[in-house]
Amino acid sequence: MMLLHFFKKKRNVGLMNNKKFLIISLLLVFLTIGGISATDNLSDVQSVDSHLGVANAGVDNGSNILADTNEDSSKSINVTVNYQYKSDNGNITPSINVSENDNKKVNIISKNYSKNSNSYMVKVNGTEVLKNLNVSVSAPGYISQWKLVTLDETNNLANVVFDLKATKSYQLGRDVTYQADKLLNFKNADKVLAITTASVPKLDGKTSENAIDGILNYAKNYISYGRGNILMLRQTATDPIDFCFVVKKGKTLKAAIFLNGSTKCSYLGTISEYMNRTQWNKLVKTVGGENAFSFASLANGWYDGVTFDVLQEAAFHGHICEGTLGGYTITKALLQYYPPIQETGVGNQSPGDITSYKILGVPGDSANDAVLFFLDATSGKRSYIGFNTTSTGAKSNMIAFIRWNDKTNNGTIVVMEYDSKKNKALFEKETGIKGNGSLEQLKYNTWWINRIYKNPASLVNVLVEKDNLRPEQYYYLIGTADNVTLPNGTVIEACNSHGLDYNYIKGLNLPNATRANNVGTKAYLTYSDFKNIGEEAATKAKSIFEKSLNVTIYKDMPNFLVLTSAGYVLLNEQSTEGCWDGLFDVLGSRLSRTTLLPVHKATWTPLWFNFVLKQNDGSLMSLYMRYNPDGSWYIGEYNGGQVNNINMSTLNNSSLSAAISKNAYPDGNYFSIQSLTNAWSGEPYFDQVMSFLFHNHACPGVQPGFFITDYIQKNFNKTSTQSYTYIANEQYCKDDSLEYILDVSPGLGNYLVQKLTTDEYKGVDDLDEEGILIIWDSKNNIGQAVSLNFKWPTYDLSNYATSEAKRAAQIQAFIDLYKGQENSIVKTNPIVSHSDSRWITRDQYNMLTSGGNGSSLAYLRNLPDLSRNQVLAIANANRNNNSGNMNNNSANANHNSNANSRVNGGSASNGGSSNTGSGVDTSSASSSGDSFSVGLEPVSAASTGSDSNSKASPKAYEINKTGAAISNNDPNYPFYLAVVLVMLLAVFAGVIYSKSRNNNEE
Repeated sequence: MMLLHFFKKKRNVGLMNNKKFLIISLLLVFLTIGGISATDNLSDVQSVDSHLGVANAGVDNGSNILADTNEDSSKSINVTVNYQYKSDNGNITPSINVSENDNKKVNIISKNYSKNSNSYMVKVNGTEVLKNLNVSVSAPGYISQWKLVTLDETNNLANVVFDLKATKSYQLGRDVTYQADKLLNFKNADKVLAITTASVPKLDGKTSENAIDGILNYAKNYISYGRGNILMLRQTATDPIDFCFVVKKGKTLKAAIFLNGSTKCSYLGTISEYMNRTQWNKLVKTVGGENAFSFASLANGWYDGVTFDVLQEAAFHGHICEGTLGGYTITKALLQYYPPIQETGVGNQSPGDITSYKILGVPGDSANDAVLFFLDATSGKRSYIGFNTTSTGAKSNMIAFIRWNDKTNNGTIVVMEYDSKKNKALFEKETGIKGNGSLEQLKYNTWWINRIYKNPASLVNVLVEKDNLRPEQYYYLIGTADNVTLPNGTVIEACNSHGLDYNYIKGLNLPNATRANNVGTKAYLTYSDFKNIGEEAATKAKSIFEKSLNVTIYKDMPNFLVLTSAGYVLLNEQSTEGCWDGLFDVLGSRLSRTTLLPVHKATWTPLWFNFVLKQNDGSLMSLYMRYNPDGSWYIGEYNGGQVNNINMSTLNNSSLSAAISKNAYPDGNYFSIQSLTNAWSGEPYFDQVMSFLFHNHACPGVQPGFFITDYIQKNFNKTSTQSYTYIANEQYCKDDSLEYILDVSPGLGNYLVQKLTTDEYKGVDDLDEEGILIIWDSKNNIGQAVSLNFKWPTYDLSNYATSEAKRAAQIQAFIDLYKGQENSIVKTNPIVSHSDSRWITRDQYNMLTSGGNGSSLAYLRNLPDLSRNQVLAIANANRNNNSGNMNNNSANANHNSNANSRVNGGSASNGGSSNTGSGVDTSSASSSGDSFSVGLEPVSAASTGSDSNSKASPKAYEINKTGAAISNNDPNYPFYLAVVLVMLLAVFAGVIYSKSRNNNEE
């Protein structure tokens, strides 16, 4: 009101003198900043932006909705909930909670919705009710509110009205979808696709998953998770929030693209592979080469009918390309010839870390991401080793698989490749299409897609198939941090990993392995069939919870969780994402609401569903069921009960937890389910949830990746011409979270693994040198390499008796630390730091990414400590001598200024070069995995952007997630004030625009 009064007064008195206006504006800035921490006491309506809503679920959580048996003593409160977006009225069920002034919760007996009045008649237990009550309302995508109310003389309240306001990210999702619908006319389209980076990228300091809920709620008749037509591009917290909506109408594909969190359309036009080069150049100039290829490749793959499992992996990777499809094809051939036998681990691992295959690759080819994704053999589970081993004869499109049995200490090793040269020649012969531009790549993708479902093995060469791999050979390849003692007493000494050492593998004197022919039988279930499976699971769960606990499960409950393997596993060779829509229709469960958690599992594992009700006392009541291919159901049971508490109290009783695991969870996934459930109960942020899901379980080991990523983004924030490359030296669970939220991966060529021994990475003062970060400057052809260090927190775990309970307590401690909250078991906080900072040349980069003659970390430590200018002079001299091996013929005009490019999924090598990192030259997409140039056609354009000369400071910090205060000693202080001033000036125009837009949207 003060701001509006100021602007009205300004209009009345005419234009102010500029200096007066600045002084008054600055005064308003100080008043505004000073008032931020004060309590807003303008009315009796209070609001809080709830993350998961679990803690705010209060008494309206199902566990306290009792049978209506106490009519005489019950009291009624009529609650009206109006949503900012009118179409949400009646379609989103709010959670309504009642408590007394002393926060004592009051039991809700029943809650009945009247469509005519758009209100809920809430009956509460009258014997517990005082005159003054707190009534709170929360709903997914909206800011929670509460009101202080007083009952009338009859102890009834006629009406309480809540006008809920949407969160900013939900507004963005709704508004941008509304604009896209106006431009594309969803109703008249054959099909609709949405692609977005919303989720981990932050809006006003908060993750942006609510934007996805906004898309789905507006376009509920056209777009849904279960239809497989909303794709989340993996990005970092600091990346922009972009949207691409595509409609298929006959043979045409038309897109509306919105960039940088704007509701103004940046591009409207064709995105079809049949566009001409002028149209392609318009797309690239408007949205950037990276976005152009990401959006176009995914849209055309969707148009071509590629299955959701491929689309989902491609969205994780960033696009569809030859390497993405090649990795999928290799996976299919592997499962046909050498199907999984036994899940095993490497060293001291948790039950969730075991996998069926160990994978050796050369980072830089997109196929690496595909095989890791489909096999759930991620680096964080110590299942992938990959750095540049091309000097041994390996090629970037080769991948080796080890099927290891740790009971017999014996294994099978297989090396495969997709033959890029042969396949391209066949493509040109069959289609007559020649060239290596972006449009040719899109057409080549279509050709691949049309072949991979007919005979995938025909696109793959099997190079090595050997059996009886021995332990010393196995550990030579994958490495071992510490000595390994075999059952017969033989000791395998600790050694650094050698990865895909092709000459060594070829030279192994081992017998040939025997192929199987495991050809799956493909069924022809429809989307409706899978949706019905999800509905059936949800309906069974509701019935069982009501029967077992006398609890009514209602739609959109914030404290009712569904975990499932649907969306990752295949049922009779078909993807299973359609189950998600059945679950949503019955329960309102969604990933964007963090009430549906699809757990990353290997494609051949069972289709299962687990339902969890969080009760007021902290119990986590869990129900497990599996869907069998014959249409029958298995429902887990322990001690005569189908619903079992799996919270901390159970975990702290080893015999009880083991008995529940054995009897109710026979598929071996109890660890994943209970760890994710207990972590979810602690309300982690969305980026943490996504990392846990990618890792397939929660554990303390995955959580250092959050703090290391945060440290990197704060201390080594890259410019438009810089990119990250990370070499993992100590390999464990944190590598999965680091990979997911830093947007690095083997397939992008900017995440490598050279596992070193404990003696190598263990630093002083209990610091672990986790890995090497390289910030590469493609403009100047130099980089800065640092060793990243992590010191674990110390805990007081004396109150916990079992390893499971101790693990869960540490997970919660890390969640609290990441939110800047205290946790009673934490004695000392974790510390992240960096050391051995070196400026490096291109040749030194190549040596680091090739393993540094046996140890990349030792190589880094021994490099001369030169200044940036000294290294820059060397680089300039090398450039002048044309010895920098730099690809200066880039065709990727990246106007999106994201140097960590999703386009560069393939190795930057061409013809066997040792350059394997997209971090070296992020403007190039030329490789065996992404062998077409991506960008303007036929003219190339270089990326632009300023170079940063500053070194990171401070050298280390103690974990503290509380926000930094703005100081007038900060050199950026005038900038902060200017930004706030601009925001103030925008308020008046923004209020008018928002009011106009809200009136028109529905």
